[in-house]
Amino acid sequence: MKGDVLLQNIKVIGLVPMFTGKKAKDINLLIREAILTKLGKNIDNVQKRCAGKPLSLTVSFLLHATTLNKKDLDTLSDNLIKILGDELSTKKESLKGLEIIKDTTLIRRIILEKILIKKDLKEEFSFSIYEWD
Repeated sequence: MKGDVLLQNIKVIGLVPMFTGKKAKDINLLIREAILTKLGKNIDNVQKRCAGKPLSLTVSFLLHATTLNKKDLDTLSDNLIKILGDELSTKKESLKGLEIIKDTTLIRRIILEKILIKKDLKEEFSFSIYEWD
């Protein structure tokens, strides 16, 4: 069950995590920077609050229906967890993650939601992290 809120409703508009493709690395780095910008000086506090605790994540993706074949929930969530983790790796290089989730074995529950939006709206995602009781 959900415990204390460790990070609530972080929203990234105009970007969704990507696993493959020419722009995947750049997009994931932009997402990393967008989250880092939203957290600002609080990043250290969030890292400490999440360290060593069992976690629950809630993630909502708002996606265009025309691109669904490239955006399954498993892949999207895996990439987000890599961005939040220690290392955001690609085939060619290793990039630093946000180090919020240092040990993925401590993730006890993930709730994923995919909402279809009209093509004229921007794709986005939001997430919250809770301590798992």
